[in-house]
This record gives sequence, structure tokens and C-alpha cells, in this order.
Amino acid sequence: MNFQKLKYAVVVADSGSFREAARRLFMAQSSLSTAIRELEEMYDLQIFERTKRGIFITEEGSEFLSYARDVLSQVSVMENRYLDADRKKLFSVSSQHYDFVSEAFAVLVANDEDRAHHYRLLETSTTDVMENVKNAYSEIGILYMNAYNQKVIKQYLNHNELSYTEIGAFQPHVFVGKQHPLADRESLTQADLLAYPSVTFEQTQGSSAQLTEEALDLGEGSTQSTIYVSDRATSINVLVKTDAILVGTGILTSPFRDMMTTVPVTDVEENHIIYIQNKYRKPSSEAERFIGILNDQLNDVIGSADS
Repeated sequence: MNFQKLKYAVVVADSGSFREAARRLFMAQSSLSTAIRELEEMYDLQIFERTKRGIFITEEGSEFLSYARDVLSQVSVMENRYLDADRKKLFSVSSQHYDFVSEAFAVLVANDEDRAHHYRLLETSTTDVMENVKNAYSEIGILYMNAYNQKVIKQYLNHNELSYTEIGAFQPHVFVGKQHPLADRESLTQADLLAYPSVTFEQTQGSSAQLTEEALDLGEGSTQSTIYVSDRATSINVLVKTDAILVGTGILTSPFRDMMTTVPVTDVEENHIIYIQNKYRKPSSEAERFIGILNDQLNDVIGSADS
């Protein structure tokens, strides 16, 4: 496979013309046209329709370019990891929106005295967490799993040669602001929650309803609105300033714990925090350190809650 020609095709598609693509690639337009024609002949398809008004991507070309982008992304990951010995290694984590994950990530970075790595933490949707690990965009992914979503998650992991390891279990809690009517309660049931607006993290369009991030689905029983957010900062502001609720782990390890209260929901089963990774890839030293920090933090928090 000629990866360079795949790159040419992607640049042409992004540029909208052979002339602009040739300029970006620092090559003659005639050479670029020849390379694209050879690529089309190799795969017996037409990627671009050439007209007097410019170029258009054909239907089969659109599908081909989608595969080409995936291939080039993987090649880039492999080259960055193995070919440049002088380049700093990147350790990347993808996670649902958890306070304890960002805290563990900060500890990991703070302990890197040699500054030998680059670091990336992506708080994102459930589907994207799994996709990022599958595509090697992140080495580790952090999710929760319970009886409701485990079938869908396990099917995805098995199909994509990913493994999971449990690092903790938690009773679902409600996050509320300090002045919330439920803030002084010692425990709650699902029925207690139905009168309040619920905050939920936006998921990837078209993903299964079972991949929602919240540890409890109040369903149609709720009489209030749903507030969709994409980041923790917004969710915290909404919780502090309104009577909205957010159902999650109940684990707060950062200074945000001074702004909110968590109350256990007692009439639901435990959920399990897991990390996922490639089955056949040896964990990096940074991944092992990060998981160690996570385990220590969760053991401290969950242990103190049980005592």
C-alpha cells in the first residue's frame, strides 16, 4: 500500500482542488494528478470527478477517503511511537467526566520530574472513549459498567480486541449544590429525584441509549427538564446555581468537593469503574503509574466511605 498516495488523496479532498493541494504538498500539479490517477487505477474506483467547475468527491470516493483517513491516523500513531527516538512520548487517557480521573492525571503529571512525556486527558462521550482506545488515540479509557450497559460495552470490547479491568465499585450518588433541598438528606431513593431537573453529559449522536454516562436513568418518570452539557465545569456551575441534580459515582477528590454535596441513592445496584486497553499492547510505564494512582485514590475514597 502506498501511504503517500493516500495522503495526496486526503489533501486534495481537504483542499478542494488539485492546484491548492499541489501548493500545500510542494509538488507539481501534473505529478499530483498522475499519483491520484494511479491510486484510482490501483483500487479500480473513481475518487474525484473532474469538471470545468472543479473537482467533486464521488460516493465511492467518500467511502474510500474515510478508510484512508483511518489508515493514515494509525500510521501516524505508529511512526510517532517508534520512529522518532528523540521525540517525547505521548501518554493519552480518554474518560467519562470524572473528578477522580482528572485528579489522578494531575498527580501523574506533577510526579514527572524529568518531563519526559507529553500528556493528554480527553473527557468525552462513552462511545468516543472506546473508539479512542480502539484507534490507539488513547492508551487507557475510563468507564463505568453495570447490569444495564455491560452487554453493549462487552460486545464492543470483544469485537475490537479490547480488555477491561475493574478498579472500583460505587453506589450511585446524587451530586447537588450545597443549598439544594436534598443536600441535607442522608440517603435518597429514585422516587425522591423525579421532581428535579437532571444534568446529563451529551453523548455521540446515534450511540446506544445504554451508553449514557449517568449511573441512573430516571426515564419518563421525571417531571422536570433535562440539561445537556459537554464538560464538567458547566455541569458544576449548573448544580451550584440551580436545583438540578446529577447522578454519578459520588466520588469527589478535587477542590470541587467544597462546592457540592453527594447523597447515596439506596434502591439501585452498585456500578463498577473499569479501565480499558488494547488486549495485545504492553502497557507503558506511564499507564501503569496512572492506574496505580487511580487505584490508590479510589481505595482511599471508597475505603473511607465503607468504614
